[in-house]
Amino acid sequence: MAVLLQLISVVCGVGSLVCFIMVLIKMFQNNQTGLGIACIVLVFVCGIGALIAFIYGWMKSAEWDIKNVMLAWTGCIVVGILVNILVIATAAPAIGSMPIE
Repeated sequence: MAVLLQLISVVCGVGSLVCFIMVLIKMFQNNQTGLGIACIVLVFVCGIGALIAFIYGWMKSAEWDIKNVMLAWTGCIVVGILVNILVIATAAPAIGSMPIE
């Protein structure tokens, strides 16, 4: 069960990465080069670049016609969070029942 949950978590992570890249591409196509570069740099520096791209992507979703991408990205984030909570919840009883040496 834990392996399946972690596999789902990995799929959600890859899906989020693909959606992030698609939003970045739309940024560059719509002359938001500075913002696109800032998001790329900030992803590697502190991780906030993805959050900026996510928020800006939702703000421009209708204008850039990326509503489906943003819905998929939101779905990946929500499912990933829920699956990771389930992984932690199923692992906690197993950790608690380990014998202490």
